[in-house]
Amino acid sequence: MRGALKGLPPRCVMLGAAALAGCATSSPSAPLAGWSRAPDLTVYAAMDAYGGIAREQATLCGGFSPVSVRTHWDDDFGAREAAVRVALAARHGADAVDRARTEPVQTVPCPDVPDLTWRTHYSRLLRLLEMRLGLA
Repeated sequence: MRGALKGLPPRCVMLGAAALAGCATSSPSAPLAGWSRAPDLTVYAAMDAYGGIAREQATLCGGFSPVSVRTHWDDDFGAREAAVRVALAARHGADAVDRARTEPVQTVPCPDVPDLTWRTHYSRLLRLLEMRLGLA
């Protein structure tokens, strides 16, 4: 296994491990339940990656302009995400929060019909962080 990971940037390996850890649940009816024990910054990194994928999919697959996608995303989640960032920075330091943010490392295929899966994953992790940090 180690040989397969050789040459990958550490962020890609960390994000992949976080994504796999988030999928591990004891019940198939409890999606994303495995995140409840993951460290705050790992959840934040995955949330950020899911958001990036959701915005990319809306732009590339939905045909919306990047400015429009960003504007709607900020309207829907901007204030909540900013509050989470401030609380995480207070708990872990601003540099740690900045290091946790990643650029999406994968492109997902365009579905035949609109798919909000990545947006839903983002929203659930945002809500989890809000509850952990006492913002909800």
